[in-house]
Amino acid sequence: MQGFSKAIMLCGVAVLCLASPAHAKRDIDAELAKKQQEKAALEKQSQEITAELGGLKTKLVGMAAQLRETEDKLSDTAKKLKDLQARKDATVKILYKDHDALGGLVSAAGKFQRTPKPQLLLLGDPLDSARASMVMKDMIPALQEHATDLRAQLDEMTRIENQIDDKLDDQKAALKKLTRQQDDMAGLVKKRQSVYEKTEAQRAQQEKELAALAKEAKTLAELERKLAAKSRAEEKASGKAKKSSSVARNAPLPSGLKQPVAGSVYTGFGETDDLGAKSEGITFAARGGSSVMTPMAGTVKFAGPFQKYKQILIIEHAGGYHSLIAGLGRIDTVVGATLAAGEPVGSAEKSDSKIYYELRRGGEPVNPRQSMVAQRKQDKS
Repeated sequence: MQGFSKAIMLCGVAVLCLASPAHAKRDIDAELAKKQQEKAALEKQSQEITAELGGLKTKLVGMAAQLRETEDKLSDTAKKLKDLQARKDATVKILYKDHDALGGLVSAAGKFQRTPKPQLLLLGDPLDSARASMVMKDMIPALQEHATDLRAQLDEMTRIENQIDDKLDDQKAALKKLTRQQDDMAGLVKKRQSVYEKTEAQRAQQEKELAALAKEAKTLAELERKLAAKSRAEEKASGKAKKSSSVARNAPLPSGLKQPVAGSVYTGFGETDDLGAKSEGITFAARGGSSVMTPMAGTVKFAGPFQKYKQILIIEHAGGYHSLIAGLGRIDTVVGATLAAGEPVGSAEKSDSKIYYELRRGGEPVNPRQSMVAQRKQDKS
């Protein structure tokens, strides 16, 4: 009996031993199935995020274009108001000058016309009176002609003042519209930010690495070189390394290059900047808080503070191009984001708002002005 029990026990152990590999296989299969489900869920989430960002991107580009139109109108109105005020000041100056010069003569001519001739002869030497009479007769037509000119200047003054009033009304309406558009866009930007946050962990790691690069870099050019090297390393690691090709120095500029912010050129490409150095980009004088957009489609490679440039963005484009936007008061995009041309990426500071833009091709600065001017003409036509 004892031997029989022992045999049964041994058989049980044998059965368990035989069952273990199959059991383990079932566990592995279950784990694989779970991983595949997780992968499918992540891919689905990624597709949903991409689709959501695509829809937001289209809306933001359209809204940014409308906002830019309003900002351009405000800038144009401000310029016209300045010109009108200068014309008004010049006209006032002429009127006062004429008044001072002619006041006494007009008064004398009026008195002469109101005084009867016999009485004039009794007032002094008849010869002097006769001469005065002749002078006054010659002067009165000239004074009347000048009076006509003065009336025309007064009419011009009235027209200028009416134009100023109209422009002030336009400015008020445009500011109201701008505020509404800015609020609408802020809502969309906030929504886009919430979509970006779905990939927060990956982005946080990228930003940590970029902050270290920024700390090491002494100049913008060095930072851009380090970013380019990082991109190449990432592409190589992912198996998506691009075939290296030299970028021709005389290659044509990309068409449709948008001006990053509404405003006038403060310092042009190649001109001397405020620090006495030759500018490798363009500085724009913008309205405080103006919306800033990406000049063309690309991927954000750096976003954050860097030395004297305050908040900066570096965006990689096709064809070996990189954009640098500096002087931002606020950044509304993140590292790794893919941007459409004209998509809002931040805003200028509220005061002393100057936005610096630099375009580099193969690491060398190029003048983007010609392409920007052509696109501005096309947008306005």
